[in-house]
Amino acid sequence: MMMRNQGHRLTINLAAVLAIAALSALVLNALLGTLAALVFMLCGGLLIVTNIHQSFDSVMRWWVVLLLPAFCLLSALWSQYPDQTLRYGLQLSFTLLVAVVITGRLSTTTLMRGLFVAYAIGVVASVVIGKNGGAAWFGIFGSKNAFAAHMAVFALIAVAMVADRGAHPLLRLAALGGALISGPLLLLAQSAGAILMVVPCVAVIVLVLLAGRLSPPQKLFVAAFVAIALAALALLIVTAGNTLLSDVLEGSGKDPTLTGRTDLWATGLSFIAERPLQGLGYRAFWVSGFAPAEELWAMFLVQSGAGFNFHNTYISNAVEIGLIGLSLQILIIYGGAFMSAAYAMARPNAPNAMLLGLQVLMILRSFIEVEVFFEFSVRSIMAVCTFIYAAQGLLMLRAEARVRAQEASRFPYLHKGLIDA
Repeated sequence: MMMRNQGHRLTINLAAVLAIAALSALVLNALLGTLAALVFMLCGGLLIVTNIHQSFDSVMRWWVVLLLPAFCLLSALWSQYPDQTLRYGLQLSFTLLVAVVITGRLSTTTLMRGLFVAYAIGVVASVVIGKNGGAAWFGIFGSKNAFAAHMAVFALIAVAMVADRGAHPLLRLAALGGALISGPLLLLAQSAGAILMVVPCVAVIVLVLLAGRLSPPQKLFVAAFVAIALAALALLIVTAGNTLLSDVLEGSGKDPTLTGRTDLWATGLSFIAERPLQGLGYRAFWVSGFAPAEELWAMFLVQSGAGFNFHNTYISNAVEIGLIGLSLQILIIYGGAFMSAAYAMARPNAPNAMLLGLQVLMILRSFIEVEVFFEFSVRSIMAVCTFIYAAQGLLMLRAEARVRAQEASRFPYLHKGLIDA
């Protein structure tokens, strides 16, 4: 909670206020513009310095996730645009540093409730003052894809919030309303990809919440069943993924070539082949004046320098930071997903379910979009937070198991009696 009533005094959790304000600014970037980055840096900086000892301790414990921005900074040594690589590398470093500090100052429950409020503001603003971009609804985000991405995340947070028994009843009621309107708003965005990806993520959240009522053997059975189902799905995607995706897109009126993304992917793969290990340098491809980028902007009728990507996280990031940097990203994304799944099944609650659902959504979207890792990105922050929260939880479970084992060895007869009872 950000505020607590102790007797006649109302106390404020300063860390929660600063962290949620920082994240809210990024979530509402479409409304705040350049002010969003300023608010994030101000609140994030204050979060770090208000408890410098805790911040330093968090960085020392989880320095491994900061190897990614460190490598991005290092790529300035071979980048064709070193000034740009250095500038964006520093901004990414600060962004992920704030993420690490958040995990040491906020509980997962506080983070979930704060994110719900921030995303809900974006939804309400999109409904009240949003714009219609022809047939699809843009909301306040300028494009249907951006609005659909916002709604997808909000839907998962809202579903998890409904199960948050410790939240105020009005907050849970608002979450229920948010979950119910998410479907129609996603339909208004006319994003077939977002709709298809939200469904399995909601199923993951519901499964985790239901796991709280299962015995350990039943949880193991469910986990094994899900693992087999995911393996079968992966095999299906590998063997017939292109055919299935084309059929789905054609059935929904979309371009089966993913609006020319296959051409983008081919171009990206050619650059990866030229510099496979180190890449061209962090944020050193989509730069005004760089001939290959200018050609792609012209091909896709995008204004030069307006921003663009390869619409695939692995290709896009490998072009810039090579397979070495991509490996660090995969460690955070997939390591966080596996650890989060293990911890969520061991401790099935609303925040853990939400974190796992969001991580699954990120993985699904990573094959057709680029959500991570770049500066002032809520999704990049959440990827790091999920990794650390899950690792912390598993370490805690391991410590608890060690304590129980020690007690059992010291008092074997008492332990046996408790088991029999």
